[in-house]
Amino acid sequence: MNERSPIVKDKEGSFLGLAYDVRKAYERQREVIQPPKHFEEIGVRYGVQILRPVLMLQQRLQRQSLTFLNQTSKTQAIAYALEAVIEDALREDFGAQAGHIIDLWQRLDPAQAEAFDMINSRGGTFCSWTKVQRKARFAQLLSSFDPMYDRTLSGKQGASIMILT
Repeated sequence: MNERSPIVKDKEGSFLGLAYDVRKAYERQREVIQPPKHFEEIGVRYGVQILRPVLMLQQRLQRQSLTFLNQTSKTQAIAYALEAVIEDALREDFGAQAGHIIDLWQRLDPAQAEAFDMINSRGGTFCSWTKVQRKARFAQLLSSFDPMYDRTLSGKQGASIMILT
């Protein structure tokens, strides 16, 4: 997918990093999570540590790339499974806010080159926040990937100034 997708511009970039991390987890070279006691039927799980905004952008790139490529049902099932896991986590972590955050996530457009340019600064900001701040500010962070964000933000500020004067 990385090589054939017309929207993956950086063939050595962060999308390939997701595949690398997943492969390393599968090879048991990343986090190994033992089954919970009394639920051994769950089995051993393998994971990687990744920043939520990075994963969400990578997932959107995967999903958009698949629209341009021939793929099997298995590939589609894996892509939908990743999307479902992310959506479940958002619903669990954000409660009533989850619907809005999922909408913002679904609007992420990794085809715009600036999206991956922004991920380092947004990831740094996300890392600097406490858990409480992440929950409160995450929607705004996702909104900041929108190419119209600066214009709508300045429009809101202008409206605030007009109301105050």
